[in-house]
Amino acid sequence: MFNTVTTIPRVLTVAGSDPSGGAGIEADLKVITANGCYGMTAITALTAQNTLGVGGIHHIPGPFLRSCLEAVLSDVGTDVFKTGMLGSEENILVVAEILQKYGITKTVIDPVMISTTGSKLLPESAVNAVREKLFPLALLLTPNIPEAIQLLPSHQPLNSLDGLISAAKALGEMGPKNILLKGGHLPFRRIEGGYVPAEKEEEKETMIDVFWDGNDFTLIESPYVNTKNTHGTGCSLASAIASNLARGMEVLEAVRAGCNYVSAGISSALMLGKGHGPINHLHSNYIMPFAPGRFVDYLLNHPSVRPIWHEYTHHPFTTQLGAGTLRKESFQHYLIQDYLFLIQFARANSLAGYKSASIPAISKTASIVQYVVAETALHLSYCNRFGLTQSQVEETEESLACTAYTRFVLDIGMSQDFFALQVAMAPCLLGYQEVALRLEKEGKKDSNIYWEWVESYSGKDYGEAVIKGREFLEGFAQDVGVKRIGELVAIFAKATKMERNFWGMGLECS
Repeated sequence: MFNTVTTIPRVLTVAGSDPSGGAGIEADLKVITANGCYGMTAITALTAQNTLGVGGIHHIPGPFLRSCLEAVLSDVGTDVFKTGMLGSEENILVVAEILQKYGITKTVIDPVMISTTGSKLLPESAVNAVREKLFPLALLLTPNIPEAIQLLPSHQPLNSLDGLISAAKALGEMGPKNILLKGGHLPFRRIEGGYVPAEKEEEKETMIDVFWDGNDFTLIESPYVNTKNTHGTGCSLASAIASNLARGMEVLEAVRAGCNYVSAGISSALMLGKGHGPINHLHSNYIMPFAPGRFVDYLLNHPSVRPIWHEYTHHPFTTQLGAGTLRKESFQHYLIQDYLFLIQFARANSLAGYKSASIPAISKTASIVQYVVAETALHLSYCNRFGLTQSQVEETEESLACTAYTRFVLDIGMSQDFFALQVAMAPCLLGYQEVALRLEKEGKKDSNIYWEWVESYSGKDYGEAVIKGREFLEGFAQDVGVKRIGELVAIFAKATKMERNFWGMGLECS
């Protein structure tokens, strides 16, 4: 017999038990399994609860909890240590002792204090122990708003986005390396230039979680879903993030993927129980390798795409453009080739219209063509400012990079379906905005003759086009099979390489 050795990422969850299956240890194990990891448990408390509330709590004694943790860690070990409901100061002290004894640094600390139904799950006397003993050992702390209020009793009210950001920073100063302040209790609506809390049900558009890494913050948005089925969201999110960390993701990447997972679990929740029902923990196991509405995120984070995407969006051509140090000859050459590319891009979209099977789809592609036509006019005007006449532009031969890219897109349009063509053209649409937003933040505006390019692709009009394009892709992605997804990833990856080579063409021109 062959002695085969296989490995799987390991996650140890230390939390209470929920007999109704929506939260606690029961939810943790579902989530960990659904996210491709091996789950282990140490139970801190038995609860009598369901979707209506918590009827009773039986705490596990500290010495027995220690025995459970020792049994797991001395034998199987763990890649990530996740905590949920600890229930008592004694158990908090045991967890802190074990983390230090085994030198465990990959920790997700979910400071569970209040259940979804409002039941207190941690006595007030134990809150200080969480702050003093667990905060310094946390790679990531994941409080919700009520928990943050308990942890920061003297902080300003958490009723605005600025308040959430300030609270995340304040929590970060107390020891954890990273903070994810979950904003599920404070829905927002979008306004020009920002967000305000939504006061009416019909105004609720988005939920915002604030991630703080000690130096900078990131806002992670999820669509608001009008539902009462949110039982176990905090447990599930912490377990999803822990699983992502165990699989090798960086912290912010793990958080984003975890938020996407839970968002899809809420939007696809099943009706179970009479109160706050559980989220759908197994949604992604039923259909696709990505959650509903997350096809684009799946493309961008796919192992075969991610390194190429970084090369494309962080290419030296773009960095020099943002800094204003790019040679004028390089930019002129790029402008000419980009104009020639737009001609073929319009042809490709016209072909997409021909291949469309419905009036709305035909109308959509026609509007894209009109947008490209308008962009070519603006492009020629921009070229003129760099000393290039229309005749000079149109008489120039296509570069090899331009020809290779445009013919690849046209070939996809001829040989494959409408959706494949849209995927082939997506790196251009998505990447230009990502590049421009990066340059807007990192670049040099003063005396930069290329700054108008940055403003064009980081601006509102182009942003709206990207939103529409993403929605278009997400709508089609739900109707294709799993095998087809692999083919589309390959198309997207190759088109991204072509975009990267297009920047290279600009730098290499003589």
